[in-house]
Amino acid sequence: MTIAIVYSEQMKSYDFGPGHPFRGDRYANFMRLLQEKVSDFEIVEPRYASDEELLLVHDRSYVDFLEGASKGIWLPSYRFLSPDTPLQPGIGKAARLIAGASLTAAELVWEGRFTCAVGVGGGMHHARGNYGAGFCIYNDVAICVRNLIQKYGLEKILVLDTDAHAGDGTCEIFYQDPRVLFIDLHQDPRTLYPGIGFSHEIGAGEGKGYTANVPLPPGASDTAYEHVLDEIFAPLAEEFNPQIIIRNGGSDPHFADELTNLGLTLNGFRMIGSKVREVADKVCGGKVVDLVGSGYNPRVLPYGWLALVSGLARFDIELEEPFPFSLKTDYRLEETKKVVQEVKEYLKDYWKCFA
Repeated sequence: MTIAIVYSEQMKSYDFGPGHPFRGDRYANFMRLLQEKVSDFEIVEPRYASDEELLLVHDRSYVDFLEGASKGIWLPSYRFLSPDTPLQPGIGKAARLIAGASLTAAELVWEGRFTCAVGVGGGMHHARGNYGAGFCIYNDVAICVRNLIQKYGLEKILVLDTDAHAGDGTCEIFYQDPRVLFIDLHQDPRTLYPGIGFSHEIGAGEGKGYTANVPLPPGASDTAYEHVLDEIFAPLAEEFNPQIIIRNGGSDPHFADELTNLGLTLNGFRMIGSKVREVADKVCGGKVVDLVGSGYNPRVLPYGWLALVSGLARFDIELEEPFPFSLKTDYRLEETKKVVQEVKEYLKDYWKCFA
């Protein structure tokens, strides 16, 4: 199966500067490793997201502020950006390119040119309509979803967020929207930014029951993740019957990530990709958009991204851990089972599979 990799060298400008954990060399580092290990993929050049596309999610004042900054018009940024997301020259334009890559990937899949497409750099899930935070400027995940709804008339989209941090921006944007089933696996928000994403947060209004937050205990292992995917993701996907699946999240659930405390190995990342592929084949003709952007140990990041993509595309390659590990394969499984039961309890009135 040939998979589309949506990538541009200009993504390197999405860089917050020396000393910041998010640097722009991540994209080229991943592409070098991918090209070294596999050949069965096609690189597609992304477009820049237009104002009209950005405004599907973001306020005009926010877009104008970022556009002005990209032209050297520096206004006070505290109204629009958190301190951990500092403006740098060229970063607003690069953010448009990241959003454009996710839009391009989704359109390639929905229009039938590829069954699967990877938007390199995507998954900026902390950005809200009028505020950027957590290293995220434009919420490409939400823009991608809204574009599929507005341009193509989709009515059922499943978003699976496997980033170590809760996708608070994406969650907020779709919290009352029953067209979007948002399933978010992340480290317990009592122990990690952004401090929300608890299992009782299940949506509101018409969207109540269409958000499933799964807060995982620190150190949660491959087996713990597999249990969540089998018990939460798969049954919800089968009952919801989406037209397409969008997965976002990079390497930061890895046991050696420098900002988080989870316990995935490279085999665990490949398992996630494989589970998404398996479920998509069953419910939506295999249509998957995969957005990979996060990760804060530069030695791990390209391998984690490659592992996710290899599971999705069924690349038969050997994965070698860049760091030694001695974790139990079922570490924190029992605690995770309790979380899963709690999630099911909150959602049982909305889904037959949990009743």
